[in-house]
Amino acid sequence: MAKFIQQEEVTADLGMPLIDGNAERSQYRRGYFACAKDAAFALRLLKGSNKSPMPVLFLYRHYLEIALKDALEISKAFDLQQADKKFGHDLVKLWAETKPILGNFVLPHLMDVIDVAVEDFNKFDRRADAFRYAVNKDGEPQMPKDTYLIFHALIAHMDRVSDVIEHAILTIRQEEAELDRRIDEAVANDRS
Repeated sequence: MAKFIQQEEVTADLGMPLIDGNAERSQYRRGYFACAKDAAFALRLLKGSNKSPMPVLFLYRHYLEIALKDALEISKAFDLQQADKKFGHDLVKLWAETKPILGNFVLPHLMDVIDVAVEDFNKFDRRADAFRYAVNKDGEPQMPKDTYLIFHALIAHMDRVSDVIEHAILTIRQEEAELDRRIDEAVANDRS
């Protein structure tokens, strides 16, 4: 069992990842992506003991979901609780809300890779449970029979998805910081 410790218990930087805190939200997102990619490479190369693509697909899908929610939160369109409540795990609705916002920060044709990812994940895992459970609540298989996954194509596509989203999030952060700076400056000038 893992031992969870509080920050004040750490007397030296032991290279341990933080598991909580507002500043660590991006680590969750990037962590899911990195683990998905590492697991996809291992499975593609038949390394390790995992033989199932489902954890890889779950991690990539979850990365996409939280990345889109993070973009909404960072752009101040929705806070995370609002996004969770309004969209749940519905990638199609989430992307429909996020796409116009990202369109303000990246070239429109770059978002085509996200369109495809949302469409593909929605096709196979609309309710965010098919990659986690082999059968649905009625006992029927979640995946269509004889469905295959081409790992190098998945890895390459999700790399492009991540590049677009992470670029947009960085740009949104920079523009929001600049806007906040200008507001602070205007308020300070008004007081003078």
